Amino acid sequence: MKELFERLTSDFDDADGWIRIVDADWFADDLRLSLSIKFNDESEAELWEIECTGVFEESLSSEGTEFLSLSSESPLLKPYIEKEVDLMFSENSLAPEFLLGLVCSCCIEIMDKPNYIRKFLNLKPTVQGIASSAYGLLGRFPESVANKIVSSLQNQPIKVNALPGREPKHWTGTEFVSVPTLKVLEIGESYVIGENFSANRA
Repeated sequence: MKELFERLTSDFDDADGWIRIVDADWFADDLRLSLSIKFNDESEAELWEIECTGVFEESLSSEGTEFLSLSSESPLLKPYIEKEVDLMFSENSLAPEFLLGLVCSCCIEIMDKPNYIRKFLNLKPTVQGIASSAYGLLGRFPESVANKIVSSLQNQPIKVNALPGREPKHWTGTEFVSVPTLKVLEIGESYVIGENFSANRA
């Protein structure tokens, strides 16, 4: 990845350049991305391949972007590095729209992506789902998201109880093991969460 980032730092023009995913191939838990990169208005587009090994999660779009990063501190890693906390609630007299909106807002504020609400929330993220119940399991959230929800619901007509957190585990197909060290490759709104990443000019 070093060569690619050096090229982007030295040659990429945010005004005229763009990066686009043009192909994605899976090999078991590994993913190969083909990127078309136009560094500036005076250059021809180049094809680069990024090998992503030990992929845990991905969300891909072919929409062009000017942003590419690789990080071990992205908020997208919270479900893999923070304790998982179940939030139970009772005596709920909040309007379902209010409760659902507040939980969704907390998730987006911490995770920076709206799609995670459906992964954390118990049942479907609709006003007819768990948000309309008087009591039950609100969902299982990374600790920072759970703390934000609990704090936001203080002084509201609902009782929320955070159960003791558990370390996240990964299912290998035969057993649950600790999650390995992960990084996040972000390409605009697309992202890949995996163990290792390498890039080469195609």
